[in-house]
Amino acid sequence: MIQEFVQSLKDATDEAIRGIHTALPGKIVKFDPVKGLADVLPTMKFKQPSGKRMDFPKITGVPVVIPQSYGQKATVAYPVKAGDGCLIVFAEQSLDYWQYGQETDTDLAFDLSNAICIPGLFSVPSSVLREACQENAVIVDVEGTRLKVQKDLIQMDSRQVVINAQDTFVNGNFTTSGGIVNLN
Repeated sequence: MIQEFVQSLKDATDEAIRGIHTALPGKIVKFDPVKGLADVLPTMKFKQPSGKRMDFPKITGVPVVIPQSYGQKATVAYPVKAGDGCLIVFAEQSLDYWQYGQETDTDLAFDLSNAICIPGLFSVPSSVLREACQENAVIVDVEGTRLKVQKDLIQMDSRQVVINAQDTFVNGNFTTSGGIVNLN
């Protein structure tokens, strides 16, 4: 009798815990850069009480994390596209007040509808990441056009570099191997 009660309690607890979502790897299905919202698809499966495994549903209207600070006056932006990997994090409370400025009566702790998307999660990292780690560098690379920052060195590799500035100063030596063309 006691063993049946303990097993019943354990089963009920296990079932409740299975309904709590914390974070899952996923894929971006659609991204709206104007609203900063994505539709995401978890790439894992969940197990029903019957034991059957099922795909998670697509989650719509998910806020996307993009590094920003200083009241959004400083931003590091990069293209977010359908098919990109991401980490889907589930908030412990409803996001309604934060997202829309209003409370709701929903009590959806760790629910799929309270997701936040952090793009950039891939099962196999790019070669740029390996290079950055090996060379202790920060590398921004877009299909081979790149900016690499290391201690005492900034290297740009590009077909063309455009600098728009009222004034441009070079303190130190300026060396060119190609020549200088004056467009005036």
